Amino acid sequence: MFKEFPPGMSTLTVVCLASALAVGAGERGEAAGFTLGNVKSAIVVTSEVTRISMTRPAPLPPGLTYCDGEPCASAPPLVIYICPYNEPTCTPTRNTTIIPQVDGRTISGLSLLIFAPTHTNLQLTSGSGTLRSSTVWDLGSKIILGSSEQNGQISYNAIVPVWDGTTTLSFESTILSSTHLDSVFYRHTGYETGTAAIDLHALGQKVITAEQATAGLTLDHVTAFYFPPELNKGGLGEGNFSYGNGIVGINYGSPSGVARKGGIVNGAIPLFAHEYAHELFDEIKSMFLGDYSCLNEGIADALAFSVGFIPEEILGPVASDKSSFDSDCSALSELHDVGNCYFWHVKKAGLLTPAFLHGIFHPHHTFSFNSCDQGALTTGNSLLVYFTEAAGGVDMAPVLNSMKIPHAGSYEAAMQTLGFR
Repeated sequence: MFKEFPPGMSTLTVVCLASALAVGAGERGEAAGFTLGNVKSAIVVTSEVTRISMTRPAPLPPGLTYCDGEPCASAPPLVIYICPYNEPTCTPTRNTTIIPQVDGRTISGLSLLIFAPTHTNLQLTSGSGTLRSSTVWDLGSKIILGSSEQNGQISYNAIVPVWDGTTTLSFESTILSSTHLDSVFYRHTGYETGTAAIDLHALGQKVITAEQATAGLTLDHVTAFYFPPELNKGGLGEGNFSYGNGIVGINYGSPSGVARKGGIVNGAIPLFAHEYAHELFDEIKSMFLGDYSCLNEGIADALAFSVGFIPEEILGPVASDKSSFDSDCSALSELHDVGNCYFWHVKKAGLLTPAFLHGIFHPHHTFSFNSCDQGALTTGNSLLVYFTEAAGGVDMAPVLNSMKIPHAGSYEAAMQTLGFR
């Protein structure tokens, strides 16, 4: 159990790990049964975990700030009314002021899910924020919710508002530190997360060790923020980001989503493995002068899959629209699908090895192509050269043919066409 400290103080957990790591490929099989327990890695923790109090506030997820000072504290509230369908400009008979806090301090934004009765809709009346369906993103320190209804709940934690009073949404932080990783974990105070914070931190270090070893690259330090949907800045996207500056953000999901995924750790570590791979790609992005976004996404899932931290189904071959790219990459448009298709076909050929991925992170040339335009000849030629060299000279033309991506026909012809000869 975490010790409670007065408002404005946070729990700092300093983790000193003397560990033996054995990292290998995961037992992947069909992803329906994937759990992190299937990953063939081991960590032996031989030191104690020490918790000390801090007088400084915990860092917040990117885009959020503390809002108990000016000018944030006096910013106008976001006002939302729950109105009947037949009365879109209703005047509610009661209201509640919703205030989000982390460790007892007010913060500058909140992604709020409002469970309104079925015969009503939400009206954004005033203030700075965004409303989409039943999700509100507030850009201030408080939300005023008005309603004449007798029921309704807010937040993914199904909280009953304090009508004609203040409803405080309280979150608390846990900070864990080690040489290469700081993990900042947030939870709603009413949602029990057990040892998730400590487990995420320990497994995050394993991800870092495995991915750095395969890529042959080293980063000084990374800070990982693990947060529930309410603390997802913008509120309307997935909330999983690599910022390219040693900071990654992971939205671990709602209580119901966590339950579907088999727990916070089982859902969040694959996301961290993906985002950390983006941080590694940031070290080589200067070698790609065109749009490398699709390539970047494919590399992130390929590396995380290779070291055993995401299941096969994330890599492929089922696209986001439920179609299959097992025999063709040409018709895809979503950037994760396009990038994953490239590496799915490398895997299909039996060539998605640690040596290949090491080569991927050590390109021999500066390439100029649009990785999201898989129908372009320049893209095909660039991938042919890049992948052939990463594979140590193995002929990758059959892999490009499997993708149905046009190319010059051979490594030598592609080299000539791209001006590398």
